[in-house]
Formats: sequence, C-alpha cells, structure tokens
Amino acid sequence: MPKLYILQGSDKGHNFDINSSPIMIGRNSPDIPIKDNTVSRRHAELIRKSNDCWIIRDLTSSNGTYLNGVKIDSFMELKQGDQIRCGATLIAFGGIQSNSIAGDPGGLRIDADGNLIESAIMATIPSMDDSVIIAAPETLAAVNNLKLLYELSNAINTVFDSQQLLDRVMDMIFNNLPTDRGFILMRDDADSDLKPIVVRYRDSENSGEITISRTIVDHVLRTHEGVICSNAMRDPRFAKGKSVQNYGIRSALCAPITVRDQIIGVIYVDTTVATHTYATEQLQLLTAIGYQTGVAMEHTRLYHAGVQAERLAAAGETVAYISHGIKNILQGLQSAGDMVEMGFNKKKYNVAQKGWTIVQRNLTRVQNLVLNMLAFSKVRQPNLIQTQLNHLIAEIIEMLAGQAIEKKIGLFTDLDESLPAIPVDPDGIQQVILNLILNAMDVIPQGKGIITVKTKFDTAKNEAVISVTDNGPGIPKDIMNNIFKAFSSSKGQGGTGLGLAVVKKITEEHDGNVTVESKTGEGTTFVIHLPTSNAVEDSTSTAI
Repeated sequence: MPKLYILQGSDKGHNFDINSSPIMIGRNSPDIPIKDNTVSRRHAELIRKSNDCWIIRDLTSSNGTYLNGVKIDSFMELKQGDQIRCGATLIAFGGIQSNSIAGDPGGLRIDADGNLIESAIMATIPSMDDSVIIAAPETLAAVNNLKLLYELSNAINTVFDSQQLLDRVMDMIFNNLPTDRGFILMRDDADSDLKPIVVRYRDSENSGEITISRTIVDHVLRTHEGVICSNAMRDPRFAKGKSVQNYGIRSALCAPITVRDQIIGVIYVDTTVATHTYATEQLQLLTAIGYQTGVAMEHTRLYHAGVQAERLAAAGETVAYISHGIKNILQGLQSAGDMVEMGFNKKKYNVAQKGWTIVQRNLTRVQNLVLNMLAFSKVRQPNLIQTQLNHLIAEIIEMLAGQAIEKKIGLFTDLDESLPAIPVDPDGIQQVILNLILNAMDVIPQGKGIITVKTKFDTAKNEAVISVTDNGPGIPKDIMNNIFKAFSSSKGQGGTGLGLAVVKKITEEHDGNVTVESKTGEGTTFVIHLPTSNAVEDSTSTAI
C-alpha cells in the first residue's frame, strides 16, 4: 500500500496510508492534515490512475508544490521515493514494491551496516546551458549566486596550484550550499579513472570512506549533465513501508567539470533530507561552478605550461650566454698551458712562469663564474655573521694584488676606522666586492687605471657604505638602465652579464641597495648601502 512519510516540518515522523483517491494535502485536509503554516488549507492533491500509478497536482497553493525540487505546473506522475515539498514540509512517497531494487552495487552506503543502496536520478541540467548561470528563484539567491561565481572567476586569475584551486572551490560550495559531504573527483585523461582530490565533511566525526553512486557518476560522464539524485528511490527498507526518517536518506547533486567538451572530473555534494532537499536552482548553481572550475583548471594548466616554456627559454638563453664566457676561459687556459709546456720543454722557465700566471688568472675567472651562477640561480636567506667589513676588503685586495700588478693598475683603499662590525653574509658580500673590482679591472686602461675601494659609516642612516670607484671609460647612458639585468654585458664576448646582476641580488638579500654614478670618459662609482641593525641568524656572532 502506498504511504506518505513526513521527513521535514512540524509533522516530522508521521506517516499516512493512501487507501483512497483523491487524497488532499493541506491544513484543512481530512486526509493528510498538515500543521505547517506555510502550507495552504488546500495545498495539493494525489490521484490514483491505476493500482501502482499515482499523480500529483497543485491546488493553486500560495507557496507552490515541488516534486524532487521541480515546481508542479500541472499533473506529475509519482514514483517510489519521490520527494514532495509543500511549504516547509517535505514528504516522501513510498510503499510501492519495485522490481528495480537490486541494482548496481556501486551505490551509496547509508546505513550503519554498510549496506549498498543504489541512487536514482531525479532531475538533470545540461552542463553548458546558459540558464545554469542566471536562473534563481529569488533576487537574493541570484545576487548570492553571482557573488559566488565572481569569487570563483577571481580565483582563476589568482590561484595557480590545482590542489589549492579545488580546495577553494569546495570552500565556496560549503559556504553557499547546505552540504554535509562534498567530493571532487578528477582524472588525468579521458580514459583514466576518477580519483578523489578533495574530500570534505562538515562534521568531521561523521567522516568516512568516499561513498558516491557509480550509476550517478557514470550518467554525468556519459551525458555531460548535472543531476539531482536521491538514494530513497531504490532503498529496499523504504519499499517495505518502514519509517525512513532516521535512515539518513540523502539528497545529492553531481555536476561535471568540463574542459573543451571533455569531462575531467565531477563535483558531488549531498545532505540528509532531514536537513535539506536540493532543488533545480541549486543544481543550476553547482553545474555553473563545475563549468567555471573546468575553465580555472585549464587556466592553471596553461599557466604552468607557459612557466615551463619560459624556464626552458631562460635555460637556453643562460647556456648561450655562459658558453661564451666559458669558451674564452678555456681558450685562455689552452694558451697558458701551451706556454707552460713550451717553457719547460725549452727550459725557458720565465715563459713557463708567465704561462702559469695566466693559468691562475683563468682559474680565478672559472671560480668567479661558478660562484656567480650559484648566487644568481639560488634564492636564499643570507647567513648573517657580525663581520668587520674593513678586514674583509683588505683580504680581497690582497687576493687581487697579483692581477693588479700584472695589469699595471693601482688598487687602493680608503677605509673608515670607525666602521663597526655589522651583520652580513661574509661570503656573499665578498662576492659583491669581488665582482665590482673585477668589473672595473676589465674596463680600465692598462698602465693608467686606478681603482679605489672606500668604506664609510653613516650614523644618521645607521648603515655601512661601500664604494668602488674607477677611472675607466664610464657607462654609456643608453645601457645604464640595463646594467643590473642578467646577461646584459657591455664587454661583448668578454663578459657573461651575471656579475652586476649578482651584486644587486645579494645586496637586496641583505635588505640593502646598490646605486651607480658614471660619466663617460671619467669613470664609474658603484655604492653599496648595507643596514647595520639586521637580526643575526642562528645566534651566531663571530666577528671576522
């Protein structure tokens, strides 16, 4: 015998046998009396067409009658497990024996014993239907839906990690839809299986295995439709006429995630009918979210593809520039090696000594090139140690004294004795000063060049100032704006374009800055400003 079960509303838990026709639902009904004030006096009517076939119609009620979330405009046929909403009251239609109970074992697990219960489709929405974006029953709901879609569109331009993006999507769904459980399943290609990427439960205590109807998901994948479904239609307990109010009957939505007409995943959300029953407007919203999520995932994929392409291009550019520098160094080493060999073979030790000096110089160039490449390619926090800059500079001058003598240039210092020890990474700052001095050595005239390294303690700004000045040809104005860019070199084949880029990078890692003043034909001065009050890392305070 057919029955009506009250799942929500003031009469929740009541059930009624249907043994005659017609049957009226309403506050003044002698058949199915409802106490809910949102239900009309004469709200809806059930009519039997045959023994197992019933239809329902709305009796021009104030708030309308909905069948499985769809408003009834005329007669609609009832099926086992259908959900009827009258005002705030939700009624389930059941008690009819069904031959389709034994279905695919891939259904929802809804009872405490873990029995597999099949789900069934109640309404569908095409994934590309324009109405899924603009349709809403009320102005407030439309505004909220537009806000949600705007937030999702904004995420497309700001989130470039696919996992983070899908987590954000699920956050939006839980904030805007009555949802107990939500799952996002994705696949790598059209032939691969769906894998759970996001699993969310509103109540963590009720979390468990992922239980989604395979029939519903297969339908979404096959038809590209979003669906409303319920697991009540084929619940054998329901067919036997038992009360279902405590069995956790669930209302669910499932929508495809589509990219270029290919489904790459699905979004599935559900809730108990005792809490809420989904309507077509909410299916429209979730379908729109699924479509926008597909757009966002494709945007993320293209972004990473572009980043990878840029990395490959940058790597190719790096190899091209660095190869010139390496080639020049190898040529120098080859010539120097020939000189050393010839000097020893002919017992001209002065020639061998000269060749060995060239070998040492090129080894220094190799070391400097490698250090520059490592410094430029790695983002790191400097290892700050209390360091006497004057001592560090004196060591560098001593290291380069041989090259200065060989080139017949003057290498001088003007060090401020009041400069205190400051927190810096000594290896990094050594690389900065080396690069500036070696850069100056490459451009000043042999026999006439002068390089001066100067330090000063600026008490007003609480910073240390290091300047490296040369009397070389100066920097032309047309390239001044590019001198700190990687691979921008004014030395032609003689430079790699990394030296000054490393100077800027290391200085900024110390929260400092570098400036340059240059006049064509008169020389150039680079000035490094370093703060003296940075916190020393790792509690290390060894003075150098």
